Amino acid sequence: MTDFAALIRRLSDAEIDFILIGGVAATVHGSARLTRDVDVVYRRHPENIRKICDALAASHPYLRGAPKGLPFVLDSPTLTAGLNFTLTTR
Repeated sequence: MTDFAALIRRLSDAEIDFILIGGVAATVHGSARLTRDVDVVYRRHPENIRKICDALAASHPYLRGAPKGLPFVLDSPTLTAGLNFTLTTR
């Protein structure tokens, strides 16, 4: 199961500019909604993107639902080129 607090703390400790949205945000505000992921909107500034890549590297992010073995590296060029990523992590 995802350790939501640890993931959010990792993003916060890395001083990433982001907004928590979705089910976890609703839970923080008192909702009983259960969720299995963390949804964020992040500032698309080069330094912030680099911080995101560095913060998530230890979790080995991979595209959720992608075929096993499909090459994927979450780095600044990849994050800059895309808009929405649904990732799975260790």
